[in-house]
Amino acid sequence: MKLKLLLLILSFSVILFSCKKEKSPEDKLDDAKNQVIGTWAGQNSSATYYDASGKVVKTEHLSINDNLQIQFLNTTTLKGSDRPDDPYNYTISNVDGKLRLNVSGESYELKVNNNTMSWIIETEINIDTIVKSVTTIQFKKI
Repeated sequence: MKLKLLLLILSFSVILFSCKKEKSPEDKLDDAKNQVIGTWAGQNSSATYYDASGKVVKTEHLSINDNLQIQFLNTTTLKGSDRPDDPYNYTISNVDGKLRLNVSGESYELKVNNNTMSWIIETEINIDTIVKSVTTIQFKKI
């Protein structure tokens, strides 16, 4: 009987302390705002094209400037290697559970995890059977 009680207590303890608290949207937003600060180098870019049914029509690698760098100076200002003396204002927001990066009139879905960052933009198009393109630019923190 004591063994069963001990096992029950141990099981309960393991369950209680192994559960992770899910971060709130505000916490995720704050984390992202802090994680982007620093200098990022462009790694690669691709575009995936979809038909009306959502089926992938084609995916292609897009060329990226080997010297592309983005420097997030603080939580509101960034500089690009294309115009290092002309900073851009930006915002990061949480829209429907997804992080959004807004800079220079464009809105990108932002994914950031330690030393990697992706900017993703969806564009509606109408070329032959293609109705949508999803372009992804990937960066690495340097």
